[in-house]
Amino acid sequence: IYGGPTPFYQWKVNGFNVGTNSSAYSYNPASGDLVSCILTSDAICPTGNPATSNQIIMTVNPNLLVSITITASANPVCSGLPVTYTAATINGGPTPFYQWKVNGANVGTNSPTYAYDPVSGDLVSCILTSNIVCPIGNPATSNTITMKVPASPVVTFTRCNDSITTINAQPFTLKGGIPLGGTYSGPGVTNNIFYPAIAGIGTHIINYSYTNAALCTVTCHQSLITINPAPFTCGNPITDIRDNKIYPTVQIGSQCWMAANLNYGYTNDEYTNQRDNCIPEKYCYQNIPVNCANQGGLYQWDEIMQYDETVSDQGLCLPAWHLPSESDWNILFSYYTNNAFAAWPLLYTGFSGFNGLLSGNVHMNKAGNWMGFATFFWSSTSHGNLKAWAHGMNAIDPSVSAYPSLRSNAFSVRCIRDN
Repeated sequence: IYGGPTPFYQWKVNGFNVGTNSSAYSYNPASGDLVSCILTSDAICPTGNPATSNQIIMTVNPNLLVSITITASANPVCSGLPVTYTAATINGGPTPFYQWKVNGANVGTNSPTYAYDPVSGDLVSCILTSNIVCPIGNPATSNTITMKVPASPVVTFTRCNDSITTINAQPFTLKGGIPLGGTYSGPGVTNNIFYPAIAGIGTHIINYSYTNAALCTVTCHQSLITINPAPFTCGNPITDIRDNKIYPTVQIGSQCWMAANLNYGYTNDEYTNQRDNCIPEKYCYQNIPVNCANQGGLYQWDEIMQYDETVSDQGLCLPAWHLPSESDWNILFSYYTNNAFAAWPLLYTGFSGFNGLLSGNVHMNKAGNWMGFATFFWSSTSHGNLKAWAHGMNAIDPSVSAYPSLRSNAFSVRCIRDN
């Protein structure tokens, strides 16, 4: 004020003269610098001349580099699984702004995290706009993450076991998961074996999980029902809970046998092999359905054993029953002296109540034969890789034969009650 037409300015920094005779002075200050100015007026009749200005104490904030780095919760990641991306910032300020990008397109919201299901080759990045004082490199762009998403395995779980069983049934190996090599889990499952008594009564979800070379895991599910068995006394009929067929039973010595041939499963053509396809299969003699109704089905050994060579396993028998072993058969034959005399009492014309029918067989998928003359029963005891023990009876001989038969032959099946 009242500096006159040509005032003189003397700028000072920390008491030292600086600058030129100018009403403005510019320099790069350091924190704590003391800046002032002395004005010498050439006005007429000045007072307080020269005049000293107020003193400014400089506060110099440091220049702060803004940066952002992003990480992915998983990479590689299996197809269909979400990935969470997290931003780590330096000098972002109290209220930074985040702009996430996937393949250059804006995505997400103003958040330090972003989640989505990526596909292979996606490029993920984030731009940080800081609100600090004196930022450098603002806005800052993060590193770019290139997503690797290997294909998940194609997994199926087909029911290969009975959908319903009883708590007194034998444990059985779970099957039906493809690709092979996965694991089964669920109530009552240990080492891929289902234990009905441990699982208890109820509907149980059985899982099949498979992990491929890329460590991608897919899990499929099937349900399995376990019920209390109906009260049963040997000699009374028993109902197969799987298809409601009713079978007579007979007590012979210490053993309880079905007094009719097993007739469980879907009918297959005699000229087609029964297969390990998760479908219980049987032949009807000469492809005539009524022969199954009257005589029971005919089964190849591997099919009746459910492709498991464990002796005395349930196989395709009813829950709590099993395919008789050689030991079981020999106990039965010894009850009627021995093999040489057991056939006649065991046949339908005999007195044992076993009611062995002359139901014939199917010989190596050629054709059914011997009905009305002979019958053949499987044992659960194998004989090498291609054969298993079987027993034959016919209309004219009182003895029971025992011979190793090719597993591809199809014979009748009698089930025996578990102990």
